[in-house]
Amino acid sequence: MSNKRTLLKLGGRKHLGEERWRGALTLFDEVYAACFFTEPKWEIKSSSVKTFEIPYKFITSNCLGLLNKTNEKKYLNWLSWLAVWAMRAANIKWLKNLKKNNPDYVLCSYGDYDKSDVTCLIAKPVIKKPIVRAYKETRPEYSFRELKTIKAADKVVLYDIELKKFLENKYGDDLFKNKKVIIGYDENALPSCILDNIKYQKKFSETDGKLHLVILTFRVDSAPNRKRDQNRYYYIDVIKKLIEAGVVVHLHCAEYNDDNGVNRYEELQKNNPDIFYLEKPLEMKHSSTAEEWVKSCEILSRYDAGLLHNIVDESSVSKFDKINVPHRFFAYEAAHVTPIIEKNDNIVLERMFREKKCGFVYNFFEDLPEILNTKINYYTPSYEDYLKAIFDL
Repeated sequence: MSNKRTLLKLGGRKHLGEERWRGALTLFDEVYAACFFTEPKWEIKSSSVKTFEIPYKFITSNCLGLLNKTNEKKYLNWLSWLAVWAMRAANIKWLKNLKKNNPDYVLCSYGDYDKSDVTCLIAKPVIKKPIVRAYKETRPEYSFRELKTIKAADKVVLYDIELKKFLENKYGDDLFKNKKVIIGYDENALPSCILDNIKYQKKFSETDGKLHLVILTFRVDSAPNRKRDQNRYYYIDVIKKLIEAGVVVHLHCAEYNDDNGVNRYEELQKNNPDIFYLEKPLEMKHSSTAEEWVKSCEILSRYDAGLLHNIVDESSVSKFDKINVPHRFFAYEAAHVTPIIEKNDNIVLERMFREKKCGFVYNFFEDLPEILNTKINYYTPSYEDYLKAIFDL
């Protein structure tokens, strides 16, 4: 048993999803998931995946609430640390169990919204092996949780050099001093159990000669009124422009937020019945199985192009959107759907499309039908390749 290889995943939730646990278990004998709460339907049915749940009880939940209030206030760092220390004290038993298992490899991911950073800060005193912090999503504002988790890590994984610059501009040029930084790897890469089993379907365009574009999103807003997302989920205007350009649009979405009781997307479909379609949501969530992912990729494969961003100029989040590689990029690539971006919207994706020939850059939506005659080399690194690279396996 001494040669058993184990991975500890520090997260706010199990987050990776069943299909990625499968990928991880091709490289590790056991995976430990340290998280704030369990969601049994997400769990792969395997005795090789074990969960260490932080009790979401009175002290922990109240300290989390305090940390959320102080997180962006630099002058309250001392209060933020007090919340972390209190959570450590309240979860001594959890820390002892974590220490007892002494995993070989430690991965902390994902972004600014899943509590993985808090899990890492609580667990740091009992972790003896190097912590790899794989970083993905961020915001322009200062974040105690973000900064201190990067400082706590031994190795940091970033998907692009532009994210490194973004974080250094926020926290200083010495942010990654004395740390190993790995650039060019993205945790959103799909595992082989999905990539190797997709049966690609005939494109709609082969029948009608028209370019069919898909918008893949979990939520859309019928009115531009959400403060945190700053209108990124309001797609009405961009859909209208695509329709005017003669592009057939298919929207796969699970949640429609009405505008004073009116679903503007249903209205748009009724007015444009032959060129805009509301499709069923696809099973591509963290709770979806690998088989559901494969089936969803097969449905996606009927489309020619996929919209990546709905960037709202001059919003604070657009600064990050201009360097972000969204989750759906890897779903489109796996399904052999060409991801599209407008010129000068995203410097990372534009460079990637130019170097890897894996996407299409347009000036106007009227340019999009050119995709039908463009050779695309789909970019499909596996999640297993990602783990091998960041852990030197």
